[in-house]
Amino acid sequence: MPRIPLVDPDPPDPIVAALFAAVRAKGGGPLNLHRTIANAPELLGPFLDLAFALRAAPVAPRIDRELVILRTLQLAGGDYGFAHHRTMALAFGLADAQIHDLARWHGSSHFSDRQRTLLAYADAMMSPDGVDDATYDAVAALLPARQVVELTLSAAFYAMVAHTTRALRIPLDAEGVVGQYGQR
Repeated sequence: MPRIPLVDPDPPDPIVAALFAAVRAKGGGPLNLHRTIANAPELLGPFLDLAFALRAAPVAPRIDRELVILRTLQLAGGDYGFAHHRTMALAFGLADAQIHDLARWHGSSHFSDRQRTLLAYADAMMSPDGVDDATYDAVAALLPARQVVELTLSAAFYAMVAHTTRALRIPLDAEGVVGQYGQR
């Protein structure tokens, strides 16, 4: 059971209704995550703005972002976000075998050197010690500064999503909602 009630998908509040309409215009939802955060309407708008910016504005390849997002969600125990982003990762080119081997990427033959560098960065971001110089230098040698910022913000945002969905016990969305939203 969710700890916070889900706001009705057709809410009477005009501010929330407009935000949900914006989500629908982007191709899905409102998701249970959105419906939970809508209990604090003044936070839903900025949350959505950042989520949409992280999805649409970056120049880093989407496959790289989805790989980092999935690993971050996995490490943070973000089952809710992982269910959504698994669909997206497959749509943007990750193989099912890669997603299957994500927890044991160090010993898997399914990842390129580039992907291993990105996964090491995601792992370091989620570690208590943070990103050491060698790990950062490897990512910085691979990507321009803008893409490093994009991947870092994506990982940080989805770590927040993982902690939020776990703390508030936000239930997984219906399969059709996840699939529809994940394809965009």
